[in-house]
Amino acid sequence: MQKGLTLKHFFLLAALAVPSIGVSAEQSLCTDTNDECVAVGQWQISLAVGGGVLTNPVVGGDNIPLLVVPYVSYYNERFFLENTTIGYTFSDAPSFDLSAILELNGEQKYFNSLHAGNIIGVESASFNDSEVLDPTSSDSQDFKDILPDIRNPNAPKKLPSTDDISERDWAIDGGLLGNWYIDNAHNISAQWLYDVSGVYKGQHIKVSYKYRFQPSEQWPAKVMLSMGAHWQSDELIDYYYGIDKEDDVSRAYYYRGQQGISTFIGLALNYRLNPDWQLKFSTKRTFLANEIQNSPLITEKYQDYLFIGGQYDF
Repeated sequence: MQKGLTLKHFFLLAALAVPSIGVSAEQSLCTDTNDECVAVGQWQISLAVGGGVLTNPVVGGDNIPLLVVPYVSYYNERFFLENTTIGYTFSDAPSFDLSAILELNGEQKYFNSLHAGNIIGVESASFNDSEVLDPTSSDSQDFKDILPDIRNPNAPKKLPSTDDISERDWAIDGGLLGNWYIDNAHNISAQWLYDVSGVYKGQHIKVSYKYRFQPSEQWPAKVMLSMGAHWQSDELIDYYYGIDKEDDVSRAYYYRGQQGISTFIGLALNYRLNPDWQLKFSTKRTFLANEIQNSPLITEKYQDYLFIGGQYDF
């Protein structure tokens, strides 16, 4: 089993660090009293150390422990880099900006062939038919109606897992990101992304709302509430959560994914201890689209992210 932290694993951790990007070159312009922004032309590197987990809804997939989470960002007047996202802001105004972005698609993290603990250097923990069933045909039934009959000795004895299916590859998405700043506390972001790497050959759209506030002027803490929706195309859901002849799985479990919408809510709290250190708490729950839940590879209706610890800003 491979040990240590590879570049690929660093990318995965960086992708986990910020669930979705909503910052542009315009927002990076700083003042002396604003500790939430990034100075133009300067690299910003932080390291969060603590305890957390990203739950894995895929059968046979390990939950991903979060012990050390890196943050990397860089901004100039137009170009920006934030963790695994790079972008160029080509249209900006006081209340709206539009950027072209390129980033890693996050779905593959649930299918990583290495144990999740290896991401951060910690020890964690057949039948193949040539025909794919059309879920809209009379020969196909809902997954819950085709569970194997335990009285039939020839029926499959367990659900398919990540050990039984073909590899799901990393993908690179490219598209547009728009931010609408209602005021200093409220903003709405929307992004459209397409698979420019040709892995799943689909697209997805995410819309989110964020509300930031400081509970008290005497309390050096910032709170952010977020919510949103994430539409994913037939091609994306089918590539990652569908099952067909390429997988070493009984034909009874074949599943063709269709487009669906997942929703999410989140909460983040940062408490500044000094110029270098801050306490960090963040949590997010994603309610998976029915079209993802119906896959034989999925056992949960939602996916959770939780982290609590300290963050050091270099």
